[in-house]
Amino acid sequence: MLLGCGIAALLVIVLAVACTGAFFSAFTGPAEDTSGDGAQETPVGLGEPADLGQWRVTIESIETASSYEETSPQGEFKLVALTVENIGTESTIFDSGALSLIDADGNTHSASTTGSEDSLFLEQINPGNQKSGTAVFDVPEGTEITAVEIQDTFSMEDPVTVQVD
Repeated sequence: MLLGCGIAALLVIVLAVACTGAFFSAFTGPAEDTSGDGAQETPVGLGEPADLGQWRVTIESIETASSYEETSPQGEFKLVALTVENIGTESTIFDSGALSLIDADGNTHSASTTGSEDSLFLEQINPGNQKSGTAVFDVPEGTEITAVEIQDTFSMEDPVTVQVD
C-alpha cells in the first residue's frame, strides 16, 4: 500500500514538471517564424484588419475620456473602439484582455474589466460572426499611446501590432 502511494505521488510530480515545462516552452518558442503562416509580420494601422488565430481584429479608434459608464479613472480612460470577427471554423471566446496599449515610454497597459454591454469581455462569437465594442484602459493622465498589441492566447502566434499615428 505504501509503495503504491509513493508511486502515485512520484507520478503526480513528474506530470506537474512536464506540464510546467510545456507551458513555459510555449512562450519561448523559436526566435524567428520561417513558416510564413504566422501572425502579421508588419504592423497595421488604425482601421486596417489584422488576422491572428481565429480572429480578424480591426482597431477603429482610440478616444480619451474622463469617465466611462459612470466610473472615474485613476488617471484617464483610453477607449479603444474595435471590431472582431471569428474567421475560424468553431465558436470561440474573444476577451478584451487580449489587447494591450503601448505608450511613448514603452510601458504596457492592460484593459480594465467592465460589465458594460459593449465591453467585449469574454464574448462568445460563432464562426463568420463579428461584434463591435469598446476596450477600456485606465492610464495616467497625458499618456501618449503609440501602439495596440493583440495577443491570441489560444493560438500561441506572435502578437499583432497596430500602430497609432
